[in-house]
Amino acid sequence: MSTQASFERHKKEAIKHEHKVHVLLKKEADGRDSGELLGDEELRSTPANKVRSAAAQQRLAVREYREAYRLRPRDAETKDRLHSACAVLRRLQALVDGPKRIPMRRFLAHYNLSIRYWDMGEARQAIDEAHKARKELEKHSLPRGCAEHNLLLMMQVYTEFKQEQKKLEDALHRSPEAVGPNYDMGIHFFDKRMLRRAEAQLRLARDRARTGTALQLVEQDMLSLQASADDNPLAPADGKKAVAAQSRGAGRMVQLLQDIEDDLTFISRLKQLWCVEEDSGKADELQETGVRDGLMPQLLPCMHCRYSQDRSACDAWLADLSVRTDICLQAGRHARACLK
Repeated sequence: MSTQASFERHKKEAIKHEHKVHVLLKKEADGRDSGELLGDEELRSTPANKVRSAAAQQRLAVREYREAYRLRPRDAETKDRLHSACAVLRRLQALVDGPKRIPMRRFLAHYNLSIRYWDMGEARQAIDEAHKARKELEKHSLPRGCAEHNLLLMMQVYTEFKQEQKKLEDALHRSPEAVGPNYDMGIHFFDKRMLRRAEAQLRLARDRARTGTALQLVEQDMLSLQASADDNPLAPADGKKAVAAQSRGAGRMVQLLQDIEDDLTFISRLKQLWCVEEDSGKADELQETGVRDGLMPQLLPCMHCRYSQDRSACDAWLADLSVRTDICLQAGRHARACLK
């Protein structure tokens, strides 16, 4: 096929595609010129499926005009038609895509990561991520809400407990196997609402307590045997006192173990509320993994909820973001659902 024949064929195909666009979008018998599309308001009221089909046909028309222009780059009419077709395609594609959304995935990542770092006991990293989360909202002129709450609370708690943590760390360094310093450190992390770090520290204290209890029971049995032996060098009264003292020590350790178990159970319940992004309808084995499941906003609960039962400000901020059409708070595969 000659160059001229190919040129004419591409132009003819482009005109056919443009005609289909006008058939899809142009109202019948409205007096418009055959090359005139509907106005912006009328296009917005056109069914979305027709707009998508028209955009697909216009894309084909642009492709044909480009091929024709490639064959005859000096043809002024083809060049003008190509520019006009591209302008129409941009207009239709803008309607298909809808309003431009503010990207929120970076904010979501920094926001949730700051809370996860805090739960792990990494205060500096948590504060750094909280700064970045707030900065993302400021960049898009969005209300800072819970991002501000997280940052202020983290900085306040970190400052208030800094000296106490240093003392506890020194005590733990001097007696790493002792139950008391390990338990006190676990309670310290809980007071700071660092749940995962508190849980890990309390489990360590529980292991130390179990070891201590086992040793005390062994010693108690040995003292009992010695006190009852005929050749016991101790006086009977002294032997009974030693056994009684050892028994009281073992009783206190058993009570401490029970307290630790109660603390761990309580922390586990709090983790279900504060450390899982979205738990409704999620399998039990996925509750603590943070795996996203569902179409609700994927923000972890604000740090303010860990210190106060008044969540009105947090709920109002989240509700305001959730109803906005120019942002999407979902992440991953659910982000695509927001664009449909």
